[in-house]
Amino acid sequence: MYHSAGGATRTICLACVLLLAAALPAAAAGEIDTGRYVVHWFNGDGAEVSFDGEYKGTIANTELIVAVDSAAPPAREYTVWRGERLMYTGFIERAPDAGEMIDLFPQRYQVERPAPGAEVNETGWYQFYRSDGEEVSIDGRFAGVVEGGTLRVAVNTTLPPPEEFVCRNKDRGTMSRHQFPPLPPPGGTVHVYTSVQPAPHFSVSVTPNTSSLPAEASPTSLPGFGTAGAVAGLLIAARSLRQR
Repeated sequence: MYHSAGGATRTICLACVLLLAAALPAAAAGEIDTGRYVVHWFNGDGAEVSFDGEYKGTIANTELIVAVDSAAPPAREYTVWRGERLMYTGFIERAPDAGEMIDLFPQRYQVERPAPGAEVNETGWYQFYRSDGEEVSIDGRFAGVVEGGTLRVAVNTTLPPPEEFVCRNKDRGTMSRHQFPPLPPPGGTVHVYTSVQPAPHFSVSVTPNTSSLPAEASPTSLPGFGTAGAVAGLLIAARSLRQR
């Protein structure tokens, strides 16, 4: 009877090992079938993030992690809002691969190219993100007043680019002068951000990127809770078999 009970115990333990071994690949696959974007934002927590108009979450500790289906078409853009004010628009070139993480950092300006197949001419646009009520002048000529946090200005992309733009806030009695970014592509838009912080500290030197391609981080694959639990179960079952 004693030997029979011991044999039954070994059989049960072996069955547990086999079940855990079968579950381990499935658990691991379930944890890496999605990719992730990390939206970085250094102008204060609490800002809301949307991808192609769909709300994804709120910035906390300067970032928001957004999981996406790697097989689905990538979102075209993401936006950062503070209440009713649009703070930032970033552009996405591709979806992350399964298990990959792509970092999206804010930049001083971003180039939005026309949608594929869109009819274009020599006209392009600059879109300035400033405080409501500010007046913007381009090379000494009045361009418009900021409303809803933005001002959109058309330019001829075949002409030499402007040299500078000046923002004036009459209520506050302030003025700021800025160098112009490169011209937009025909039919495209250059989004200009003068208040966006591109790094955790202003002392960090960051060179503006003229491309809309987001910075990429090397894929990092770490075992999640399900994988770690399955591994622990295998080790305990194996130890039990050795003791018997």
